[in-house]
Amino acid sequence: MKKIVVVGSTNVDKVLNVEKYALPGETLAINTYQQSHGGGKGANQAIAAARSGADTTFITKLGNDEDAKMMVKGFKADGMNIDDVITTTDQETGKAYITVDKSGQNSIYVYGGANMAMTPTDVDAHKSAIINADRVIAQLEIPVPAVIEAFKIAKEHGVQTILNPAPAKELPEELLKLTDIITPNESEAATLTGIEVKDETSMLANAKFFFERGIKMVIITVGGRGSFFATPDDHALIPPFPAKVVDTTAAGDTFIGSLASQLEIDLSNIRKAMLYASHASSLTIQVAGAQNSIPTREAILNVINQDQMTKTEIEKQKAQAAAYAAKLVPDHIVLGLGSGTTAAYFVKAINQRINDEHLDIQCVATSVGTEKLAEKLGMRMLDVNTIDQVDLTVDGADVVDHQLNGIKGGGAALLFEKLVADMSKQNIWIVDQSKYTDSLAGHILPIEVIPFGGMGVFRYLKENGYQPEFRFKDNGDVLETDSGNYLINIIIPKDADLEKLSIDLKKQTGVVEHGLFLNVCDELIIGGDQIKTIKRSDLK
Repeated sequence: MKKIVVVGSTNVDKVLNVEKYALPGETLAINTYQQSHGGGKGANQAIAAARSGADTTFITKLGNDEDAKMMVKGFKADGMNIDDVITTTDQETGKAYITVDKSGQNSIYVYGGANMAMTPTDVDAHKSAIINADRVIAQLEIPVPAVIEAFKIAKEHGVQTILNPAPAKELPEELLKLTDIITPNESEAATLTGIEVKDETSMLANAKFFFERGIKMVIITVGGRGSFFATPDDHALIPPFPAKVVDTTAAGDTFIGSLASQLEIDLSNIRKAMLYASHASSLTIQVAGAQNSIPTREAILNVINQDQMTKTEIEKQKAQAAAYAAKLVPDHIVLGLGSGTTAAYFVKAINQRINDEHLDIQCVATSVGTEKLAEKLGMRMLDVNTIDQVDLTVDGADVVDHQLNGIKGGGAALLFEKLVADMSKQNIWIVDQSKYTDSLAGHILPIEVIPFGGMGVFRYLKENGYQPEFRFKDNGDVLETDSGNYLINIIIPKDADLEKLSIDLKKQTGVVEHGLFLNVCDELIIGGDQIKTIKRSDLK
């Protein structure tokens, strides 16, 4: 486990989503409200490192205000060491005002506040944390003299230094000479070197500029083209991982923090660490917001595992699990049909059995999509409102842990999925291998809320450190479930008590249902050339 100290900024982000940016003098109406989230490059990078498993200490300066209390509560929730957080009564906690358009591009205005009041004396007072670290990361949202002091302490004690030169500004030679690794994006690199980043040749020219000033490794993030690294002996362009862009806020910070958590001090695993960081960033850009979008190690490793499997292989495993489950279905029953792509394979497989073997099976669907598919195939369907018991339900899952607890309802059928599951005498879940994980921590949990009670639930979740996000459709509209409700996403915290979380959520007025399915799955079927089955009755 790497011991990382981040010296840097904390901001509270005020985020506004817009269709497009207004032209000078233009006034545009919007239909979304402003959201507040934790941010700041220092805090983002510290959280990214902590969520990726690093022993992380954060040296930052906050005001004595409610924003500071909110941020510190979040730091604690992520397991960060906050002994070196500095509080001042002379300045407010920093703030950032962020506008995000429908393409996911953002525009950011920053009020430095307490961040800009950090001094070399502040840093020196917390030098013991730096001395005992493996590496120190700093950015430029705090005064440069404070960064120089941190790096001086680090260099005197053999601690590796990483400088993220953002926002870009002219830097003193002294700071560059104290820097081991520098991590600009393409525009920041051009600002510092005067060399525009166009291709690999110009990236190498940028790297040479930094090498001449004593820097040992250069990493340049180049957006949609991926990321580039260079040492005096090696260089490569690491491609990005395809992802639907929702919001690019914190993508670069996620890259740096997660990279620092994995990179060996001797840089021996640079390609592997950069691939890890690239996967982390690909997850970040798929979620609106800053710190709430930063993934955990579990989520990153999960997507790495998925990436290692081709899409064809994943679909094959879904179909294998579905076909195996279809063979287990007895005759003369009421059968619950799950929702989602994996369940769709099962619907087709069991329909084939019904037709080939003339089975007497009546079905009830858990989603509008499944119902349409079943009706199209000519299956005998029952209205869920007319029954009080189901013999067997076969459904997919978003993720399942080793105790057969799972998260479901990521689409628009959460309430119906849980209703049918509760009515079922037996529940079988079918998944591909990427859905089976050690823990539900770090995964997205959907919460279904009534529209006119959604903001109250949102406030409760925010006040309790969950950093909630409403779920939106691709066109930017709020997603409505099959029941006409809204979904709010949260990330399950590390070491969460799932039973308590389930109970607490159900107590909140406005919550219709949540996606935790605890002690529901009786048998899990994991697809593959060798089918794996796990029965609850066999668990210790």
